[in-house]
Amino acid sequence: MTTSGTIDTPAPDQATEAFRIAEEHFGHVPNLVRALAPNPALCHSITAFFAQTLKEGRVSWAFKELVILKTLRSVGSYYGYGAHERLAAELGNSARRIGDVSNSLWVDSPHFSDAEKAVLELVDQIGEDANAVSQELWDRLKAGWDAGQLLELTAVITTFIMIGRVGDALGVAEPELFKGAVA
Repeated sequence: MTTSGTIDTPAPDQATEAFRIAEEHFGHVPNLVRALAPNPALCHSITAFFAQTLKEGRVSWAFKELVILKTLRSVGSYYGYGAHERLAAELGNSARRIGDVSNSLWVDSPHFSDAEKAVLELVDQIGEDANAVSQELWDRLKAGWDAGQLLELTAVITTFIMIGRVGDALGVAEPELFKGAVA
């Protein structure tokens, strides 16, 4: 451990492929990727999945950023929250949507559809107990999202529970995820 509470990282050549993926996707190597470098295989798999999550998919990247913010807030993680707030705005989310998702205002917010509210509810439920997602919630989710979208959203939620916890536990700060514009 270093005096700052984070794990010392090896030279970049020990995690070359993960650093290459990060550099290609983010325009630099984020601090979390550097913190994962002591285990190159783990660093590679997490970095590749992290990069896959942070782009357009079956669900818009803009909405995924709101899900990430809700996830980090729901589990009390501080890792990268400010960077994801900036990214959510850069991807076109209004200040109201970003603000509503950072607390309980999303529940009654006119800025979210019923389908989006169901996903935000899923975030809270997975954060509390992933084994207790009710059939009623699944029915509401399935009314607004297809199976591939629900898989992607669930992967984003669970990935950022893990990423937030790892980042916080290792004392990683991430003031900026992307160098340059992302939209």
